Amino acid sequence: MLHFPDINTVGFPLGPITIHWYGLLEIISFVIATIWLVRRGRMAHWNWRKEQVIDLEFYVAAGAIVGGRVGYVLWYNLPYYLDNPVKMLAIWDGGMSFHGGLLGVVIACWIFARMHRQHAFLPTLDFIAPAVPIGLGLGRLANFINDQLFGRVSDLPWAMVFPAGGPQPRQPSQIYEFLLEGVLLFLILALYSRKPRPAGAVGGLFVFVYGLFRFIVEYTRQPDIQLGFVFGPYTMGQVLSIPMILLGPVVIWWAYKGGFSESPDVPVTTAD
Repeated sequence: MLHFPDINTVGFPLGPITIHWYGLLEIISFVIATIWLVRRGRMAHWNWRKEQVIDLEFYVAAGAIVGGRVGYVLWYNLPYYLDNPVKMLAIWDGGMSFHGGLLGVVIACWIFARMHRQHAFLPTLDFIAPAVPIGLGLGRLANFINDQLFGRVSDLPWAMVFPAGGPQPRQPSQIYEFLLEGVLLFLILALYSRKPRPAGAVGGLFVFVYGLFRFIVEYTRQPDIQLGFVFGPYTMGQVLSIPMILLGPVVIWWAYKGGFSESPDVPVTTAD
């Protein structure tokens, strides 16, 4: 049995502003993702300029924040927010949904593609998808530092006593998610997308693999206290991941069939 390390959730003070590790890691993930995407954009089959990458990153960040908050309100705590509508805007109090954030990113990429005609919608999703695990992974580390989203009670030798989780040892599910949704998902997508792929295939692979990893890890994660198990033994995270597991392979199959291309003779991801 392990004990939660004594980590100060405050990264460092910056004058009158206190920088917490959660916000700091999110900023770091944004910088790392931007630098990596700029380098990636120079590859011939992507052909993205630095300015376009930075513009896309801001679209995606806005979509993730708005979508993540809306998703949390709708799927995780709607009765509370109906009684306290002003609290819907209090993002600083916590409460974000990845699945809502994903929908927000998809919408943001669609808007970006409409505003920047040289990059079509699906190739834009394919381009940004491998960078998403960078933010996911560091976000899970921030959850660990903040003593939140810990796992279920366990007697495994690496189970840990979290201060907010009571005296019983629990699974460090945040670390599992960091390794699966962050490190492994990034490696899978980065390697797969090094070569030209049919439009939509990279995004489809992201949807499927993330959904699968999230569904598995949810078996070790403590269900949200306000929801518990929402459908038999399944959590809300698992219920929301099932459509991803089903949809991802269909998108990949359709992409390789040329269904998303302008014509069957143009199967690979290219910049318009």
